[in-house]
Amino acid sequence: MEFIAQIADNLSGALLVLAGFLFALTVVVFVHELGHFLVARWCGVTVTTFSIGFGKEIGAFVDKHGTRWRFAWIPLGGYVKFLDDENAASVPDRAALEQMNEAQRKGAFQLKPVWQRAAVVAAGPLANFLLAIVIFAGFIWWTGDDRIEPRADYVAPGSPAAIAGFKSGDVVLSIGGRPISDFKQITQVVWTSPGRTLDFVVNRDGKRVALEVLPELKERNDYIAGKHRRPTIGIRYAIEPVLAGVTKDGAAAAAGFEAGDRVVSMNGKEINDFNQLQEIVGESNGQKLDVVVLRDGREIALAMTPKMTTPGKKASDPTRRPLIGVLSTGRPVYWKVENVGLIESIRLGAERTWSIITGTLSYVGDIFAGRQSAEQIGGPVRIADAAGKFAAIGFPYLVQFTAFISVSIGLINLFPIPILDGGHLVFYAIEAVTGRPVKEEIQEFSFRVGLALILMLMMLGLYNDLGILARWFSWLG
Repeated sequence: MEFIAQIADNLSGALLVLAGFLFALTVVVFVHELGHFLVARWCGVTVTTFSIGFGKEIGAFVDKHGTRWRFAWIPLGGYVKFLDDENAASVPDRAALEQMNEAQRKGAFQLKPVWQRAAVVAAGPLANFLLAIVIFAGFIWWTGDDRIEPRADYVAPGSPAAIAGFKSGDVVLSIGGRPISDFKQITQVVWTSPGRTLDFVVNRDGKRVALEVLPELKERNDYIAGKHRRPTIGIRYAIEPVLAGVTKDGAAAAAGFEAGDRVVSMNGKEINDFNQLQEIVGESNGQKLDVVVLRDGREIALAMTPKMTTPGKKASDPTRRPLIGVLSTGRPVYWKVENVGLIESIRLGAERTWSIITGTLSYVGDIFAGRQSAEQIGGPVRIADAAGKFAAIGFPYLVQFTAFISVSIGLINLFPIPILDGGHLVFYAIEAVTGRPVKEEIQEFSFRVGLALILMLMMLGLYNDLGILARWFSWLG
């Protein structure tokens, strides 16, 4: 029976991964190709095919303009094919052009002015960026702009922040001259600055203090990304020590803890941060802990002994360690939500989209500079795994993940690699400067090189994702 239950659990997990992956990628691909399609129609280009997926058709229909809208079995992309395209990669078919009549030539993509061709090609990635802005702006408008005060409530001993002189309670004012108003901004700057000294200015008891911090690469293990290395400086914000829930088989449940309890002290030490609670439990070594909680305005004394436990699948750190079986609300102590108008929401959505773009470009640059490894480059397997996890957390999280993937795919398509949109734009830029198209044989050779580069990147992504595949099928062993 246990084996059957395990099969059922893995099957439901696989279906969630598949559903999340298909939702995210289909939305992103459709919007990307729709950008190409709409601008092409606006420029008078004849579009023969609009495909979501590659390979054999699942179903199709033809609209009144003669465009065949198709869905195919391989959901790893899509394409818009023009009348004078040789294939789905928009390689020009010169032979077909020569055989067209005058009416057909009016709808030929390759005979359009260079600015129109560039506009059609650029419209795909721009549509991806616009989708992300709309999604982020929509959530901000709906839920409000949430900000965590950029306080270093906890400074890890021996960390880069501690070495630089950070003190608990320091409030970060700026990094490298950039004003900081949200703890998430600190995280983003640090994650994109491996091997670079950062100039912090903090407010310490009303005084401005300048600090220089060199982030260190440290291995992390979290629910979404698994094991990976990221720059860190060793500061955290305080989380309210309030219990969101108590697992039924844990030490806390046996001791009488209840959801909603606020932990006041452990072993006589005052608790103001859930992180403090986790540290004390982690260092307990199987010893009994005396705890005081606040419940309904009354202080209640409880005692418990942590158990060595492997946490659930959604834990930020899945390693076996002493646990008591409680869940945090995750609510920061210094946290506020501000309702913002539509215009401000759009600005903040664009700001979040831009931060993803700059973060990705910074990571790519650090790979070439040797400051980062290429281990975070993933392919469809990693996208599917993350999509499934976000879907398990909740649909709103999957939608926001879709926005992130939309930015990533839009940006990748702008890379100046022949066969991608960015490669086509390079050719059009050369044509605009020289006044004549790049020679066909040069374009054809470049497309082959571009295809080889894409295949190599896909192989690298698959290699990096082998650990995910091993985890997916570990139950078979």
